Amino acid sequence: MLIGSVIRFQRHDVVCLGEMHGVPYVCRVIAATEATWHRADVPLSMVECADAGLRPDVRIRCWPKAATGGVVVGRVSGLAMARVIAAVKREAGLRAFEDGWSLGNGGTER
Repeated sequence: MLIGSVIRFQRHDVVCLGEMHGVPYVCRVIAATEATWHRADVPLSMVECADAGLRPDVRIRCWPKAATGGVVVGRVSGLAMARVIAAVKREAGLRAFEDGWSLGNGGTER
C-alpha cells in the first residue's frame, strides 16, 4: 500500500500511513455524524475529500493501527498527509509524556 491510499473496508474507510515489516499501518476515517472529537483528529476539506474519494466532511483520527485487507478506493493529497503525519507524531509524543508521567511518579506526589 502506498502512503496516503484510502482503503475501504466493509464498515469504514482508513488512510494508509505506510508499511512496517510488510504490515500496513492505517488511521481511521471518522464520519461527520460522529460527535466525539479527539485531539488527534485532522479534518479534511470538501475538496480534499472529493479528491480522495471520500464522502464530504470527514476527519482522520491519527491513532495508527495495523490492518490487512480492504480495497484501495482513492488517495489523500500530499499536503493532507503531511498534516496527518504531523498529528500522528504529536499524538505519539503526548501519549508517551502521559504514560511517563503516570508511571514516573508512582501515582503519588512528593
